Amino acid sequence: MTDLVTKPEPAAGGDDGALGAGAPVEWAPAEPERKRRHLGLWLGIPGGLIVAGAAVCSAILIAPGVVAAGADVGWQTAGGATQTIDDSLATTEITVAAPSGDVTLTGAELGVSADAQAVAEQAFGDHPLWNVGAWNPGSIPVDVTVDAETARAALAEAAPELFTDPVNAEVAYDEGAGAYTAVDAQAGSGVDVDALAASISTALSETTGDVTVEAQTSEVAPAVTTADAQAEVETLNQLVADAGFYVDGEEVIDLEPSQVASWITVTTEDDGFQVSVDEAAVQQVVDGLPEQVNRDVVNEEVVTNSSGEHLRVIQEGQDGWGLPSTDGVAAAFSEQLASGDGAYEVPVEAVPFETTELYRWIEVDKSAGTTILYENDQVVDTYSIALGRPGYDTQEGRFTVYGQLTIQDMGSCDADGDYVPGGRFDYCTADVPWVTYFNGDQGFHGTYWHDNFGAGALMSHGCVNMTVAAAERVYYFAQTGTEVWVHA
Repeated sequence: MTDLVTKPEPAAGGDDGALGAGAPVEWAPAEPERKRRHLGLWLGIPGGLIVAGAAVCSAILIAPGVVAAGADVGWQTAGGATQTIDDSLATTEITVAAPSGDVTLTGAELGVSADAQAVAEQAFGDHPLWNVGAWNPGSIPVDVTVDAETARAALAEAAPELFTDPVNAEVAYDEGAGAYTAVDAQAGSGVDVDALAASISTALSETTGDVTVEAQTSEVAPAVTTADAQAEVETLNQLVADAGFYVDGEEVIDLEPSQVASWITVTTEDDGFQVSVDEAAVQQVVDGLPEQVNRDVVNEEVVTNSSGEHLRVIQEGQDGWGLPSTDGVAAAFSEQLASGDGAYEVPVEAVPFETTELYRWIEVDKSAGTTILYENDQVVDTYSIALGRPGYDTQEGRFTVYGQLTIQDMGSCDADGDYVPGGRFDYCTADVPWVTYFNGDQGFHGTYWHDNFGAGALMSHGCVNMTVAAAERVYYFAQTGTEVWVHA
């Protein structure tokens, strides 16, 4: 609302434009009062977002005062804590008490590691930021591992007195005993890496920062034990015992164990025993193989009858063989010896034997007073004989040999070869040699009590009497099944 007041009087001698006396005066409206603005967040961020952000942080961060593997991981995410733990394990100084003085190495130098992600996740799970009651727990448990090779190498350089090298077992040839023997292994000692890892784990779970542990030693077994050497000794002794050159599984050249052992060198490696063979020494023996190995063929001889039936093998057949070349034999045998096999099969070329059939039969010509031996229908021997006297005729016909004796008492004889009266026969002839029966009690035999042989000689009780030498020849010429033809 506009207030009207009495216009003041103009000043004396004033300008035309000045207010004159009695002119009305109108005041300008008063300026409205400004409203004050309240700033909620700095930089214009609403206050509600501040509250929300704090809630998110409390849900992903580890509580303050949490120490893992010697490192403070409070106010960190699990991912950030993982890296912190890894870095701490690598840089933490670990003092190992040793007899000659303490040595200090970093976790990285000792090969110390842990599953940092699992430790970090466990730290957050047990001590989240939002749980005020879980704040400031101090060090939490951590299990570390120690790389054995890395730790032993570092400690062996820093504190060599903690280590004694083991000595592998060996194998040696005893010339006096003529056999291989085992040289015992010796155990060594060294830092017990598992115990070291346990001590470091305990220390890191109880303290912050660098740690001190006691070195514990344990026995270090040799890579090659005495039992390994004894097993190798058994193999080598069997090897030199069996060593030789064979043809078709038959040993043709036996080698002395001491000679084979002189070719062999046995060395001990961490992965066992290595056997090497002196090929040049083997070659000296191989050079003489053909003379010792080559063998002539022996053909088989078999006696048959007229039907071709095999009656007896009088000569066993034997294949011949020959070694055409010794090239490569020494190298192959050396390689085989090194692998543990001493029985070397010589690469010979075989010459198979042939079988010769001898068809044998015997003719007794009573008229001529002869016995004729035939082989493959060829006459091989003819002998004068004596036949049965009247009343004891040598029977005619075709017969086969059925039995043979080198010596026999004939007639009625007692055990001492003396005549027994009243027996079947009226005589006793002791020690009759080379008897070959072909017809009942009639056969060929040697006769030492007379020398009457030839046509018309009738001296026996039916047998074919011959000289002792001729009877022996018939004995070996004939065999069971040999055919005999007796005719006038």
